[in-house]
Amino acid sequence: MFDKVEVLVRAGDGGNGVVSFRREKFIPFGGPDGGDGGDGGDVIIRADPSVDDLRMIARRRSYRAGDGGHGEGKKKHGRKGKDLVLAVPVGTIVRETIPTGGGFIADLEQLEQQVIVARGGHGGWGNVHFASATNQAPQIARKGEPGQETSIILEMRLIADAGIIGYPNVGKSSLLAAASAARPKIADYPFTTREPILGMVTVNEEIFVLAEIPGLITGAHLGRGLGHDFLRHILRTRILIHLVDGSAASPVEDMTRVNTELSLFDATLAQKPQLVAVNKIDLPPVRTRMTEIRDAFRSAGITPFFVS
Repeated sequence: MFDKVEVLVRAGDGGNGVVSFRREKFIPFGGPDGGDGGDGGDVIIRADPSVDDLRMIARRRSYRAGDGGHGEGKKKHGRKGKDLVLAVPVGTIVRETIPTGGGFIADLEQLEQQVIVARGGHGGWGNVHFASATNQAPQIARKGEPGQETSIILEMRLIADAGIIGYPNVGKSSLLAAASAARPKIADYPFTTREPILGMVTVNEEIFVLAEIPGLITGAHLGRGLGHDFLRHILRTRILIHLVDGSAASPVEDMTRVNTELSLFDATLAQKPQLVAVNKIDLPPVRTRMTEIRDAFRSAGITPFFVS
């Protein structure tokens, strides 16, 4: 899974100030001219619309920004360290790991939104700052400060208009492939989808984002199966398409179990609008039960759609 990664980030150290004196012809009493060190670079997390997942970031366990340059004579300041920008999908949540505090840092839900997660150290002062009436030739300079270091968790949460939910192997991937240009993996065994997949759906002149959310099992709110990897991606969808298997012993009970998992994970999920679609009506046993299935859903106050 590349929708949740933990990495260690360190900002750049500040450059050292320098001890230096003017050494110019015809100026026998040159004063101090040591320049300051440059500030270290920051580590920045930025929401990039061209990034789909956290795969690239997951390739490494640690990242570091550039150090600031040291000061030089003639009051020359060191260069600022190069910032490190990590591009993440829009909708990524940034927080510290528990050993470093476990606090919430930012929710990057807007395009190009960014947050500094580690600040570079300040550059040290050169000896020009320490000159005084009683110390006209200071032999001291200040070292640069170390950059901040912290361990963070990046957690991607999809921002989609509609999300397809349901038990494993009910046909979510097939529905996404039929409705959009997305090409998810489709097979006749459960959990073929291991991470969320997005597709763009065009209806007349309207376009919306449809997401296939990985399947769950009973106890998903406790982390079983794909657990939280499934549930957290539903939080930002506007409407849910609840796909149920028409060949199941009780499609209504399957729907109820999934909705129970939603409410146990987050009560607000149970309040999201849902469309219920009964799949696999191309199978003769399901087609003969359509009236029975429709009546069962209507008894629960739901008018289902039937699809293949």
